[in-house]
Amino acid sequence: GRVTLDPSRMQVEEGQKIEEDQRQWVVMVPHVVVGELVKVRIFRNQKKFSEADLIEVVEASPDRVEPKCSLAGTCGGCQYQHMSISAQRDWKTKHVEEVLLQQKIQGYDAPEFLRVLPTMGTDEVYGYRSKLTPHYNAPREVGLDTYELEAVGFQRSSNRNLCDVPECPIATPAINEKYKAVRVELAEKAKEGLLNKKKKKKRRGNRGGALGATLLFRQADNDPDTGDPVVVTDNNEYMTTTVQGIKFRYIAGNFFQNNNFVLPLMVNAVIDAATQPTASGDVPTYLIDCYCGSGLFALSAASKFHLCVGIEVNEKAVGEATANAELNDITNCQFVAASAEAIFTSPPKLEVEGHQEEEVQNFPRDKTVVVLDPPRKGCSEEFLEQLYDY
Repeated sequence: GRVTLDPSRMQVEEGQKIEEDQRQWVVMVPHVVVGELVKVRIFRNQKKFSEADLIEVVEASPDRVEPKCSLAGTCGGCQYQHMSISAQRDWKTKHVEEVLLQQKIQGYDAPEFLRVLPTMGTDEVYGYRSKLTPHYNAPREVGLDTYELEAVGFQRSSNRNLCDVPECPIATPAINEKYKAVRVELAEKAKEGLLNKKKKKKRRGNRGGALGATLLFRQADNDPDTGDPVVVTDNNEYMTTTVQGIKFRYIAGNFFQNNNFVLPLMVNAVIDAATQPTASGDVPTYLIDCYCGSGLFALSAASKFHLCVGIEVNEKAVGEATANAELNDITNCQFVAASAEAIFTSPPKLEVEGHQEEEVQNFPRDKTVVVLDPPRKGCSEEFLEQLYDY
């Protein structure tokens, strides 16, 4: 938000003049809605903005709602539960616009040249997340060989301490059911010292040499025999998620999208964009899927293209993508284990039947489309330069 500063209360150097447009100062405040009047307490001043805690909402926005989770604002897992879902989506759209404008991309560096499509969503505002990774710290010794697990949950929004989360409203019902059961099991194990390393006696009140852990709860396709929900808790266990009739089998600890309700919308949006006619009027027939993971976009789009080539640095994910192509009888996809830059510098020898003599660097530019789904840190400058040249 922005606050208007009172020049009469500002310390300025002798002879310095405070202009009207200099009286604006950015204050970063969590858990508020645009347009609200709030009381805050500033706890840190940066060079160009301040950070503050919310003290009171004086005038609430009509977009403010009562969060379903009683820990909203305390638990750092969610940031927008106090906003209506329509306001959340509008805010996310505007946030993407602002970030893109900040990059000063030639041709898209002004609002009139940049248009971000509205954020898509489904009716599942809660109970949609198919993956949960809560944490716990080492149990604390409270007596002779007696330990207590203080919290199982997520970091607090205000610091790195853990907030105890009995259940998570945004996770699927099946995950919450499993999570509650595991919490009970962990509490019992903690009391018995089974979560602590007791190689050496230490003074009372310590952690007994133990370490904390991060748990995994991930919902797969229902059991084909019973129809019951399947929740995987082992990072190394294989699981299957079906997206619009295509089965994706992958290791639970590997990356895969975590909202199975919105997943079809996202896949269709990518395919629709990838199959738009180019400037020459040609419909793309070659697809290069960079950071392809276990093959979500390439395999989903395969029926629309003559040839799809995916590249992924995670060798296990590439093995999954290749196996998923076979699992779904898709024969026009090839996946390569390498960094994204390698697709241009040392492209793979194509083995797809009918395309063995072709080379990625020679794909017809007016019939080729590149899909990017990079990790959180984004694409490297080297890769983007190569892509631009391509």
